[in-house]
Amino acid sequence: MITVEIKNCNNVASGSFCLTKNLLNIRYAMNGTGKSTIAKAIHLSATGGDLKTLKSFGETSTPSCTITPALKKVLIFDETFVSTIVFRESEVIANAFEVFIRSLEYDQKQKDINERLKELHLDLASNEEYARLVSTGKLVLDKLSKTTNASLKKVGLVKSLISTASVFKLPEKIKKYQPLMDSEHNIDWVGWKNDGGKFDDNAICPFCTITLGDDYAEEKKTFAESYSKSNVKNIREVIGYFDQVSDYMDPEKRDILYRCVKETTEEDTILLWLNRFYLDLDYLVTRIQQAIQFNSYAVRKEQISGLSEHLKSMLIDCSNLEVFNSKKTQDLVSDLNNRIDAVRAEADELKIEIGSLKGLIGSSIKKAVKDINEFLDMAAIDYILEINHESESVTKTILKYKKKGKDAVNVENIRHHLSWGERNAFALVLFLHYAATQNPELIILDDPISSFDSNKKYAIMNRVFANDLKVKTLYKKTVLMLTHDFQPVIDFIVNSKPHRGATEAAFLRNENGTLEVTAIGPGDIRSFTKQLFEAASNDQLDKVHRVSSLRKLVEHTARSREQKLAYNVLSCLLHLKPILSYVDDTLIDPLDVAVAETYVRTFIADFTYATYLSTHFSQSELAKTYIAETNEYFKVQVFRILMEIHGLRSKIDDPLLKYIDEQFHVENDYVFFLDYTKYNTVPTFVVPKCDEFLKREGIIA
Repeated sequence: MITVEIKNCNNVASGSFCLTKNLLNIRYAMNGTGKSTIAKAIHLSATGGDLKTLKSFGETSTPSCTITPALKKVLIFDETFVSTIVFRESEVIANAFEVFIRSLEYDQKQKDINERLKELHLDLASNEEYARLVSTGKLVLDKLSKTTNASLKKVGLVKSLISTASVFKLPEKIKKYQPLMDSEHNIDWVGWKNDGGKFDDNAICPFCTITLGDDYAEEKKTFAESYSKSNVKNIREVIGYFDQVSDYMDPEKRDILYRCVKETTEEDTILLWLNRFYLDLDYLVTRIQQAIQFNSYAVRKEQISGLSEHLKSMLIDCSNLEVFNSKKTQDLVSDLNNRIDAVRAEADELKIEIGSLKGLIGSSIKKAVKDINEFLDMAAIDYILEINHESESVTKTILKYKKKGKDAVNVENIRHHLSWGERNAFALVLFLHYAATQNPELIILDDPISSFDSNKKYAIMNRVFANDLKVKTLYKKTVLMLTHDFQPVIDFIVNSKPHRGATEAAFLRNENGTLEVTAIGPGDIRSFTKQLFEAASNDQLDKVHRVSSLRKLVEHTARSREQKLAYNVLSCLLHLKPILSYVDDTLIDPLDVAVAETYVRTFIADFTYATYLSTHFSQSELAKTYIAETNEYFKVQVFRILMEIHGLRSKIDDPLLKYIDEQFHVENDYVFFLDYTKYNTVPTFVVPKCDEFLKREGIIA
């Protein structure tokens, strides 16, 4: 049970009422009671809004609304929802993804996928060899350059290897320098030796001043042509690189590479093996680097469809390797390929899950579109809804106009094309879907269907509160429906439609600012004829009320001649006229009067026209009856007769006169009414105005 207490909010000075959880709580009230004020007060209180906006003009009291237990989430369907949430330009409703697609099932599937995406990596951290091989390999590859036809350029290291004699086996003429070439300072020595040639004039050593000998000039020429500091440095670097990756090379191929470098080999052979070395290393480094990079970024679900192929492209085929095909390389490749295959299998499973998620999204969209378009068709609204989904952030709702015999066309500036009734009905079914995703503790419907005809009202309520798990519905949600329309009360309480149970109702009345609440049960809603019959037959009621009720009854049900005669006689009495025919204003035959009086006495035992006219319907008695009457419905009946006696119709304001005439005759659309002996359904302005009028005319003090 939810208790609501409101104070000092607009025209509601004070009032409290209870709502039953998981039911439709209908609160029926006349216009001017403060229904919208109640709705806004509850919503503002629950959402932390400023209740000062409901402060009455000229009042100093602070508005308040206390809800027990406190509510954190309340949704309200009113003009604000229609004007702010739906029908913005060409968009049917804001946050379409949240409204039509997101669900607990969707969120769980999305969560599972995201968790598995986080785990989707190759887990290479435990093996440092991958990083070391890539680091060394990139360093070597950067030293080598390829031509457009994928062969190595004859520059840098390559040039040094093919243009320099072996540093490991010097030519015979200069073989004596081999110890110096083999020393750890060989590179600097080569540079020093070649530079020293500038200072060996007269064949004298510039360092020791000894004579260099007869063969020196030839030796100098041979050394200078065969070796330079940069070339020797490059060759030594190549040997160093080979040493760093030697474990990954096939031993036989590794020896060939070392021989190409250490011994003088023809250029084509050197280039052949260097190219093989380069291609193998480049292949390995590229694939391993791809694996390392894959391991370092988060995979998005949009990439899953092509992920298996992407991972497949990272697999290493050892049959492609000629130089780098040692047991160590094969083990490393096998480990990496196994990791990739495991992730591929996981990706394939994820692909199935994501396909299931997409299927769920498609199903949700299809179901929502079908539901809404069926509602629009039922409500005779010639539009259809489409939902275009690309992602969570890009989901659009499009309204299209159906034109017979032609394709539906997109509607721009929706507000300008829908009528007020169409907008309200469409907005209500959109609110239904919106509310279903918000999981509110209380839903408020502020006069949601008053503008529709009775058939459409029922159809809309039947859809909104459908007892059907296949569609979005407010059935067995905690709902407060504030309405001045009595039709839903009849449908839900009397006829138990559109579903049985799950509804309770009460009548709200604002009496000088105080909110009065009276529960409505099935027995409180009486057929009009039954209420009139009981009032006419009730000996405890004043005779004026009994006459008035009987006249209404025969007006509503007259079939026989005696009933029609009784109607004429009773009408003349209520208008204090001679007994004239209602049809042609001719005097009714005394025999027919007797027939009429006999019929009336089946309800009012002592009735005669003459007696009642002189006693109960005299001016003085009617004034006394008016003052003494506490039931405002009956009070209005007496006022109508007093107005006739004194000829005052022309002096009464039209709105008041219209209301009184409608209560005096059978002019109401409803067959059923709240029991007017229990519920005060007379608008609050009516009786005070009647009092004021009669006092002004001197009829009552």
